[in-house]
Amino acid sequence: MSRQIKNVVLAGATGSLGSHILAALVRHGSFNITVLSRSAAASLPAGVTAKAVDFGSVTALSEVLQGQDAVVDAISSPDPSVSIRLIDAAVTAGVYRYIAPEFSNDPENQLTRALPVFGGKKQIYDYLLKVASEHEMTWTAVSNGAFLDWGLRMGFVNIDLLNKKVVLMNDGSHVLPWTALSAVGTAVANTLAKPEKTKNQTCYIYSVLKSQNDIVAIAKDALGAVDWEIDSQDMEDVYAKAMAAVNSGDYSWNVMGDLIRYSISTPGYSGRFEQDHNDLLGVRPMSDEEVKCLVKEISNDLKAAKK
Repeated sequence: MSRQIKNVVLAGATGSLGSHILAALVRHGSFNITVLSRSAAASLPAGVTAKAVDFGSVTALSEVLQGQDAVVDAISSPDPSVSIRLIDAAVTAGVYRYIAPEFSNDPENQLTRALPVFGGKKQIYDYLLKVASEHEMTWTAVSNGAFLDWGLRMGFVNIDLLNKKVVLMNDGSHVLPWTALSAVGTAVANTLAKPEKTKNQTCYIYSVLKSQNDIVAIAKDALGAVDWEIDSQDMEDVYAKAMAAVNSGDYSWNVMGDLIRYSISTPGYSGRFEQDHNDLLGVRPMSDEEVKCLVKEISNDLKAAKK
């Protein structure tokens, strides 16, 4: 009989992604969910257990992980030691499955992994695979490319929906996976629901496979084609300036963001997956009309927030 996952711990539940993972786990309806936090948790869905824990203590973490089948690590801390302690605690507690804090580009892409912004993820991923191979814990990583809705809402992908301003990364033609946060949550829930089919591997998902130009075209269709300001930037120049900043000790969000944007706009660092697990994990690709509706929704939200 195959192993079943019932008791699930989620770390990082209040973050932009973690909240969507929590919603998907609740929606799935087959898990007993515990949320870990450093202090008393904010309001949580009915039936979800909250536990405050010292993330600096492997002993404290291992105590709260007793009897748990899986840990979903959605921690976004730049300090990899937080997740490494959680991994150690999971092993000590006999946890069966650990979901890595990936949720980005392909963790097996060595070009991307060499970028300083992904150094922490690499350290955690490498450590997880090593520890899992030495014990009876299994693992899964989810790779989703760029976040579609979050990237548009935050203007992170150089598309400003509120002011209709675009800065093309190179010529904007590089095609890559974009995934909605809710779809990532769905993938995580179904990863846990299908433990044998997802163990010890990276699962690749996407909502759309499009270029920045493609997204801009949909945005123009959604918001009107006039009054857009379109500029461009050479991403090799962006990379060079970002690396110079890193070498001078600057690890600010702007610098790290430039390195992420370099990775999602440069062939070899990102692109179409050789395979995907959309069908396995219940991730349905979005139509252009659905993306158009998403753009309108985000634009309206941004306008309302500005008032």
